Amino acid sequence: MHLAPLLYLIFFLSGASALVFETLWFFQAGLALGNSIWASSLVLASFMAGLALGNGWVSFRGDRLRRPIRLYAGLELVIAITGTGIVFSLPAITPTLAPWLGPLLDQPLPLNLLRTSVGFALMLIPATAMGATLPLLVSALYQEQKRFGQALGGLYGWNTLGAVCGVLTAEILLIEYFGIRGTALVAAAGNTIAALLSLAVDRL
Repeated sequence: MHLAPLLYLIFFLSGASALVFETLWFFQAGLALGNSIWASSLVLASFMAGLALGNGWVSFRGDRLRRPIRLYAGLELVIAITGTGIVFSLPAITPTLAPWLGPLLDQPLPLNLLRTSVGFALMLIPATAMGATLPLLVSALYQEQKRFGQALGGLYGWNTLGAVCGVLTAEILLIEYFGIRGTALVAAAGNTIAALLSLAVDRL
């Protein structure tokens, strides 16, 4: 059985969920830090740093990974749990840190650095898992096709298409009808479905 169509579907769902989560993190970071360059920088920096770390980790360990699809499934569950947790917890960062933030109220630079450092650390976990997903599936598909460029291009293309569909659906439909937290649960469901499908594919 050819893996490509199934892996494309799985990575489409993964891309949709990833960009929905990123959109929600922008909303929640705005509540935690104010709608400012600090909030935007926090989300973008953690997202890109996580992608780089995850990709680098898989590249370093790639020759030791015997069942990349099974590991991929686990990472999708990590993204579902931690991505949703961040959406629920980000607005509470400032109140939780209030005892430490109080003395810094007249010092905006260290105040914002402290808040962004905590948010950055939280978002780095799911972002790193996201960064590891592409090389894992490329590795699995390459083992079947033996065509690296086709495996990478196909997966990246379907993931990007999923991301576009996910963010548009969130902005136009999901957030309006389900709210921020409800939309996070929808995104988590997408990751969970991708994980379950991956486990099914791993058994083929």
